Amino acid sequence: MQVRLAALVAAKVEGIRQSLDYSKLSDTVNLLLDAIKYKWDLKLSDLSQIETNETRVRLDKRHLDWLSQYGSQRGINIASATNLLISEYLAGNVSSFQTPVYKSVIQQPQIQTEITPIEQTQAIEKPKGQALMRSLKL
Repeated sequence: MQVRLAALVAAKVEGIRQSLDYSKLSDTVNLLLDAIKYKWDLKLSDLSQIETNETRVRLDKRHLDWLSQYGSQRGINIASATNLLISEYLAGNVSSFQTPVYKSVIQQPQIQTEITPIEQTQAIEKPKGQALMRSLKL
């Protein structure tokens, strides 16, 4: 899916793209979305903005579900959600938003097990020190 970045967001992402030497703006956007989703602190807020005419980016499929859910919770579309999340992340406001992360949880029935205490058996005398060394065969 393609989305259009806001001019200020695109300029900031372009600065990051050039600093990281990425070939495409889309790759940089997907990296930033991964950083947001998995709460990575990439420390990219101090990088410069570079004006760009390229504002259309292609989002990876792995981001569509959670961006859609994030946007629908706020009544905005995926493009607006993308711009909002990236601008907040680059401004350093990572604690101000909660991103939904899908986790597949499989419920398995709890199996009741009875733990029986182990009876103490007769202690076996173990050799120590020089007796241990003599018993070893080299």
